[in-house]
Amino acid sequence: MVSTFSNGALEKMITHMNRHIPSTRKRLSELSKEKDPTYIGKNGTTYNVSHKELELLSSHLDEFEQTGLRIPIIIMTDTSYPGGAWKVMGKLEVKVVSRLIGREPESSDMVRLFYPHLHELLRMLPTTTTILYMP
Repeated sequence: MVSTFSNGALEKMITHMNRHIPSTRKRLSELSKEKDPTYIGKNGTTYNVSHKELELLSSHLDEFEQTGLRIPIIIMTDTSYPGGAWKVMGKLEVKVVSRLIGREPESSDMVRLFYPHLHELLRMLPTTTTILYMP
């Protein structure tokens, strides 16, 4: 028996998997000033952000860059890479992530992550990163 998976069902599944993605992302400089930093996911859930992680991110950026970096940093699945990988996009995001994991970026606005890099990044930044699933 062969089953088919409709595009509508796939879209619904991806939407469900991404319900934690923030509706709006806050600037690093803003979150650093909050007593209890949080962001709200599209599903309405409030996610707490660690001051320790915010300090780590801030230590890799100057004051101007801290006003541009938005939290959480979004890690996307990268289905264009054979065998699968993840990627982070955006100049400031790439700058800080590549420094933290010790990996040269593919370009100034994209760094590809393989499982060891992803694992290390999520270990260092569990509350200031999130994964976006893309087909």
